[in-house]
Amino acid sequence: MALVKQTNGKGSHTLVTFSIGNNEIPNASQISLLGDFNNWQLNDSAFQMKKEGDSYVKSIKLKNGKRYEFRYLSENNQWFNDTAADDYTPSPYEGIQNCVVDLSTLPQKKDDLKKIEGIGPKIAAILAENGLDTFEKLSTATVSSLEQILKEAGKRYTMHKPNSWPKQAKLAFQEKWEDLKTWQKQLKGGR
Repeated sequence: MALVKQTNGKGSHTLVTFSIGNNEIPNASQISLLGDFNNWQLNDSAFQMKKEGDSYVKSIKLKNGKRYEFRYLSENNQWFNDTAADDYTPSPYEGIQNCVVDLSTLPQKKDDLKKIEGIGPKIAAILAENGLDTFEKLSTATVSSLEQILKEAGKRYTMHKPNSWPKQAKLAFQEKWEDLKTWQKQLKGGR
């Protein structure tokens, strides 16, 4: 078994390749990779491992800065662990350990929030100081929390209306750049 991590050093994601030798698999010809990254959903065929020579292999792109629990499931419903996992942690089931792939020490890329209509360099810096330095984080912020951040930054920032910022950030996080540009043409200062 092996976990191979490939990162380009600048990105916010790492390509992790999970690999299991045929001799390590309990009587199965089909193996699924289940974990935090797919909400432990067996019906997601995208996480079935592919046979390559004497091994089953699956590569997935995972966001840096997190730890991901995972396990393997054979077609005959036998769970098993990866002996090359970075760590192990108790699962919700007594006596069962989940494997861990640890990307928590890898740097997360900060996004250019100025790509959001209505956010300039000063507001981007203010948002970053408040922990909102990525499109993903901004997409989950509430409008009222953004208004509070602007209010605390000073009177000159209260005129800005962040009503569309979380929705714009969600499109940016999903890399739907054309949809974002089309919508931004209709916006005036983020409204």
